[in-house]
Amino acid sequence: MRANVENIEPRRRLLDVWKALGDFAMTDRKWRWQGRQEPNSIADAEQLLCLLQPATALSALRLADPDETSQDAKSALHRFGSESLIPRSIIEILEDYLDRYTMPDGGPPSFAGGSAFIPWLPGDKLSDEQRDLDLLVSYTTSVTLCLSALEFLQDYERTTARGSWLKRAVELRGRVDERLTGALIGLTRSFTTNLIEPDSAEGRNLIRLLDQDETGDTQMIMEGFNQRMNEVRGRLSEARLGVSIAAEIDDPGVLFELGWTWGVARDAPLVELDEPAADTSSQRPGVALSAPFLYFTLMALDTIEQLTRDRVRVLGLLNPLQDRLATALGLRRDLTQIYWSRLARFGEGRWPLEDLPWRTVDDTENDYYSLAVSALLIQDLRQRTASEADLQRVEPLLGELASRARITRRALRDDPALGLHDPGLKIELEGSDELGRPMAYQLADFAPVLFKRTTQLAELTIDPKTRDKLLGLATQLWNHLASRRIDGGKADGLWDDPGRAYGGISVRYDEPLWSTNARIVDALISSANALNTRQTHNEILSETAAAMVSEAEFLLNQQQMTTPALSSSPMLRGLEEIRTSLQRARTLIESQPSTAIALCVNAVAQLDKNTQARLDARSGRPGATD
Repeated sequence: MRANVENIEPRRRLLDVWKALGDFAMTDRKWRWQGRQEPNSIADAEQLLCLLQPATALSALRLADPDETSQDAKSALHRFGSESLIPRSIIEILEDYLDRYTMPDGGPPSFAGGSAFIPWLPGDKLSDEQRDLDLLVSYTTSVTLCLSALEFLQDYERTTARGSWLKRAVELRGRVDERLTGALIGLTRSFTTNLIEPDSAEGRNLIRLLDQDETGDTQMIMEGFNQRMNEVRGRLSEARLGVSIAAEIDDPGVLFELGWTWGVARDAPLVELDEPAADTSSQRPGVALSAPFLYFTLMALDTIEQLTRDRVRVLGLLNPLQDRLATALGLRRDLTQIYWSRLARFGEGRWPLEDLPWRTVDDTENDYYSLAVSALLIQDLRQRTASEADLQRVEPLLGELASRARITRRALRDDPALGLHDPGLKIELEGSDELGRPMAYQLADFAPVLFKRTTQLAELTIDPKTRDKLLGLATQLWNHLASRRIDGGKADGLWDDPGRAYGGISVRYDEPLWSTNARIVDALISSANALNTRQTHNEILSETAAAMVSEAEFLLNQQQMTTPALSSSPMLRGLEEIRTSLQRARTLIESQPSTAIALCVNAVAQLDKNTQARLDARSGRPGATD
């Protein structure tokens, strides 16, 4: 059977996640925070997002209003109680989360990485002070969680909340607001730039990456870089809030990078809030290396995209301070997307992105970096008008990454590519050694990230063949992910157990990894959007539909001219019904050409049946009708 994205069935899969989540986390309507990691501000937010994000991102899965909760959603969430108890359970879980990750005695929100931090070197131990450092992923997951919570609470207060539950919802909304503000400030202070001298090791690595034609002409590469990054340089002066930008970045003799580091940058100034009641004492000094990391940059841009959606503004989810911070982050998002998009497509021949795997300026290379840059490029193409030529060049890259990661190709014996899935890519968090031994962060979400970017690209393209290829790849990626679900035990149906998909991975897991679950839920939401979105009509189909409507109307007019105008005539009534059907088909030529064609086929078939009946009547055949 030919693969197509309809086989994924996003709604059904999300309901499967809800059921598995309820079976795992709810016992006697009491939520438990548990997973492969010890509970921390990130994993717990990701666990909760598996429930809350679909309920706000997809209108068909709303939970705030019991009257609007679908029957299949009630069934999937039966562990939470009846449809009227589900929103109350969500409020209780949100309250518990905020209690766990707010400093005592009314202090500020906590974004500490905690157990998400691991030693860079085996055998090392991390200090409590290190585990207490803020991690950018805590900011990004908190923003997503808070936006979902605010939308849910707004819906709940408007439709359902009464008495003490209305009071709790209003109070909870204030606490969520406070956490959202803290996360936005942290996200703002984690943006950074990195100046690179052309004759330094980093500079030579970047020039080598950009010089895909191997000309060795450094001056030409520098001129091309300056030309492409002129807009970014010119607008960086607008992005001063919470970031330290060296004046030398305007020097055309210097290269640079920009994006997000793993936490608050070590040179990040305080964000001046310009409000009488604002307190900057909760803004902790940063220790993170003031240089962008591809993974954290991608996480930040995904989050800022949610902040700047029209839906957020229409619903009024942000207060004035948050709106100001979101605007500042939107500018950083735009400049960062432009930078990495132009870097990925530098030159006139082969793109640097097409030279797999991507090599960073510190001379490390990995297919995850190629996936991250591909994702950054896709984000830019979504933001700006994408050329079909560019989209068609990205499509085979995603297929190649799936192959190189042994998702669509059989793994070799002792295949190093399996390390992308377990234990994952380990990133050193440079700057953390100021407080102890070097720390790291582990990424094991290659497959769900690739799944999401594939569906996003399918949503953009207007070429049917390219879209079919991408949706086919998306189905393969989903089938791979489905094979990695935990089988049996309390976590049955949740992720992630890569050993079920790869014989070369001997370690087996029976506890959920919430980062993978949250990425898969996010990707399923993206695939639902891809199914319901088409960038433009298909010109060939529309032309065919128009021609068929014209032909069918011609045949109809001929028959109406030869049919007696008797009100009691079944033939005349049938022709009038065909006329109505063809009028509808004409209105659908541009928006739904396939439906218009189907209506024409039915109309012409009926007209041909009428013609055959008349011929039979003239020849005196039995069964002929007038």
